[in-house]
Amino acid sequence: MVKFENITFRTADGKAYHLEIDRINPNILTAGSPGRILKMVEYLKDAEIIEGDRKMTVVHGKYQGLPVSAFATGMGPASTAVVLPEALEVAEGPITMLRLGTSGSLQPFVKVGHMVISSGVVRDEMATRAAVGPEYPAVADPALVPIMAAAAEKHGYRLGEKLWVGIIHAKDDLYFVETPQFSPSTELMTAKLASYRRMGVLASEMEFSVYCIMRDFYEGRRDDRVMVGNLLAVIASAPEVEAITVSKEDKKRMEHDMIKIGLDTLLLVNRLREGKSVDIDIDQVVRGMMLVPPRGKLLRS
Repeated sequence: MVKFENITFRTADGKAYHLEIDRINPNILTAGSPGRILKMVEYLKDAEIIEGDRKMTVVHGKYQGLPVSAFATGMGPASTAVVLPEALEVAEGPITMLRLGTSGSLQPFVKVGHMVISSGVVRDEMATRAAVGPEYPAVADPALVPIMAAAAEKHGYRLGEKLWVGIIHAKDDLYFVETPQFSPSTELMTAKLASYRRMGVLASEMEFSVYCIMRDFYEGRRDDRVMVGNLLAVIASAPEVEAITVSKEDKKRMEHDMIKIGLDTLLLVNRLREGKSVDIDIDQVVRGMMLVPPRGKLLRS
């Protein structure tokens, strides 16, 4: 059997260089914001907080008996591409890693307050091209998508109403890409984003392409599976829709919902992996995904 070497840096005492950890549970939630990671503490028992010199916050704890960890990736694909490999190299056993993030809508029917589960990603960023060319697809784990949808529906997000599954867009710049009218290359950037919207891309964020590419890279270096998923709270309207400001109360509710959906998904995945029964009907969820109206109808309604 071929033995693969780790690619990340380690400290003198053997810890991951940037996350500053030497252990992490394989059931993992992530977010760009350290603040969102700290909010997860109230949902966990026996929570332990680790904040190193770089403030890449890590939390360990248990959710209904399941060992869970969470860590902050920082903003953008470059930061994510630094810390994600560290976690993937430190974790032992089958890994389930879910990103809980925010996004701007690219479709008028995907509204502020809705949730989006990613099935795949447009790799409109440069960080992952250091690993593989732009023609290589970035896809979420298919098995995770209906499980995440089931967990979201349990918390009141209905498929085709406030919950959407589909392709999202990942970028490495926030302002000039998401609001191309301000870019010095406005004609180029506007046309590019418009083409993604016409093809049905649901929302735009900044990190999940890294998860998909790193998953594929590390599954060739590990004996255990790595599964990645992405749940996005929509906090900005589509370009042609009147801008809506997210209130503090709505943002707090959405963060709570995301964390609960993420934790419940980890629990469901672990029970299914162990062959235990779960309180969801996957067939019903898949039927619900199939019955979401086609985009053309949604755009005309």
